[in-house]
Amino acid sequence: MIGSGASGAITAWALQRAGLDVVVVEQGPFVDPWVSYDDVETIAETAWIRQDSGVWEKSGNPWSTCNVGGGTVFFGGAAFRYRPVDFDVEARLGRSDLPLRWPWTVEEIDPYYALVESALGIAGGGHDPSLPSDPAYPMPPVETTAEGAVITAAARSLGLNPFPTPLAIASEPYQGRLACAGKRPCISNRCDRGAKGDAVTVFLDPARKAGLRLFAGLKAVRLLRRDATSVDGVECVRVDNGNRHVIRARHVIVAGNAIQSAALLLRSTDDLSPQGLGNDHDMVGRGLCFKMSGYVQGYRRTDVPMTLREDRVAGPGPFSTAAITDYYTADDAPGGLGGLIIESQPEESLRLRPDEQIIRLECLVPDQPRADNRVTLGRGVDRFGLPDVVMDYSPHPRDRARLEYLQRRAEEILRAAGCELTWRESSYFWMGSTHLHGTCRAGTNPRTSVTDPDGRVHGLTNLMVVDGGVMPYPGGVNPTLTIQSLALRMAHQLLRREFGIEPDLSSPSVGTE
Repeated sequence: MIGSGASGAITAWALQRAGLDVVVVEQGPFVDPWVSYDDVETIAETAWIRQDSGVWEKSGNPWSTCNVGGGTVFFGGAAFRYRPVDFDVEARLGRSDLPLRWPWTVEEIDPYYALVESALGIAGGGHDPSLPSDPAYPMPPVETTAEGAVITAAARSLGLNPFPTPLAIASEPYQGRLACAGKRPCISNRCDRGAKGDAVTVFLDPARKAGLRLFAGLKAVRLLRRDATSVDGVECVRVDNGNRHVIRARHVIVAGNAIQSAALLLRSTDDLSPQGLGNDHDMVGRGLCFKMSGYVQGYRRTDVPMTLREDRVAGPGPFSTAAITDYYTADDAPGGLGGLIIESQPEESLRLRPDEQIIRLECLVPDQPRADNRVTLGRGVDRFGLPDVVMDYSPHPRDRARLEYLQRRAEEILRAAGCELTWRESSYFWMGSTHLHGTCRAGTNPRTSVTDPDGRVHGLTNLMVVDGGVMPYPGGVNPTLTIQSLALRMAHQLLRREFGIEPDLSSPSVGTE
């Protein structure tokens, strides 16, 4: 298993508990609660990106985060299911230069959504108007923040249907995990209470106690071919001293994230695959999607005295407790598609008086996959002699218009909330983001995809990709829950297909010791 983030951790856990001997290779380090997101960012490699001016800079972010547990250690816990339109958006957008229809149906993925929601302990409730039916979450929603309550009331005054953001955060004691106390930042440090369902707490720690081997600080260099239709291992380099090692395996599963997995396949050249493994039709790396996003903030005075908050960094407690999907599909939106609006607690330091509030909304819009948006390898090399990663990305003009549409709706909500001043803030999504999709697209046609629907790389019987790279369309909500649900399904398919094992469908039990 290459990668220990959202998809790698759940896949390794599922295979290990079925009795398989699993080794996980992770480039990043273990992260203690006192290690910050900014600390981890300083050790992460950068990628080449093209700025709006056309100038290339090596300042792109090809990681969610580079550490054991990946981005789940620092994510806010948002755990949305994808909507039916996300599985077949061609009905609205038509066919582009890449297929947009997923090779899975909602009905195939729904059971895995429920399994992952149970494992993570999702706290949620209320009515989501963009879903056919509301999930039966294991826990009630976490307590709404003061800002979330204002957003909810304002949205309802406009006739909208806000609901609590579903979060992988325990609102009550759950399977050995403590409930959220709402006292610590969620996205600047790892939760020290174990309340957040990150990949380390829920999957890796239980699996390691049961025998899973995890090697941190070991970077996958290239995959090694056994014969024309299979691989037999991976060459790695220790990031601390540059020593090379080879790990042999019956099956190799790649879960580095959409950027890193594509780069690894492209680096894995040999006589049979001079352009990289799985790249016979020049599809590896294509269809790169970041999901377009932007923030809208508002300033308001309130008659209800607020608790004095000084130098609040990333907000104490959940980053989001209110969500709005009324504009997910909208006739007046470009192409009939809008996106998600959610409360998003500010990350910068704020010094507020008791009668002041800053309300911050994030707008998320799915970007249309394009063949020219891709991951490639550059001419330069890193300290290990490996080619630089290049993220060649430019949003579709219609996607830009959809983000503008959604930000205007967010401004309307803030004005309804009594904000006397509003302003926009860029997310710099084009520099790389925590939402990484495409590049190893799943499908049935090898000419337009890299893997089959079970994650197997076309033409190779024992090489799989299970991260967000397999998603043919990025969807308009936070992808972590869907990435993990797809990965769990692929792990179960592997167990049935290759080992004749019926998977264990129970949830992990997480100790607090």
